[in-house]
Amino acid sequence: MGHVLAPTVVAAGVLPAAFESAFLIRCASPARLPGRRAACVSRAARPAGLIEFDREDAAVRLMTLLDGLGFQPRHEVRDGGGQRRYRVHQVTVPGEVQPMVNRTMGAAWRQGRSTLLDTGTVGMSSPRHAQRGMLAKAAWRAALLACHRRRFMDPPGVHLGDHETAALLIRTARLLGVTVVMTRRPGCLLVTIPVADAAALLALRAPEEPPVR
Repeated sequence: MGHVLAPTVVAAGVLPAAFESAFLIRCASPARLPGRRAACVSRAARPAGLIEFDREDAAVRLMTLLDGLGFQPRHEVRDGGGQRRYRVHQVTVPGEVQPMVNRTMGAAWRQGRSTLLDTGTVGMSSPRHAQRGMLAKAAWRAALLACHRRRFMDPPGVHLGDHETAALLIRTARLLGVTVVMTRRPGCLLVTIPVADAAALLALRAPEEPPVR
């Protein structure tokens, strides 16, 4: 199939796209979707190869990234509910490539997380500094697209289901020059963006083009 990724090591040139894909998948939880009892919980069990979002732009972004990585994704829309209708966007990959997707997403998450948490000093012009910046932007783009967001409230913020993801989002904000605040809420963690910095982070929702395979 001509994948550009090795099974357990993600090439530097496609790491930001693979890491953003992994972050989107990590943020997607069926329990956050309309019609589910809990609106703010950690990742729930779901069928292998199925990722669900309540936002079309999150699903389209994951589709674009996975396609750029060579994984032939599919996007389906399901409507549900009674008086209060809702729409769920499902992204799937063929069963024969699911093991490869799992390995790639796992490796991308580990490599991206390691790079972002590395406290070693790097020069402003070094490739590693540039990669940190791309990974930080990728993390926030994924969180803003896939996580439940506080709307019509100041300051804005996103809800996350696990401490590891929330802590990494705090680290990436710091790398982007923004100090965010994490607070515990029933069943989830809320990462709040200072009003003064909200516009800069929210602008990251506009996607960058993924690498061409």
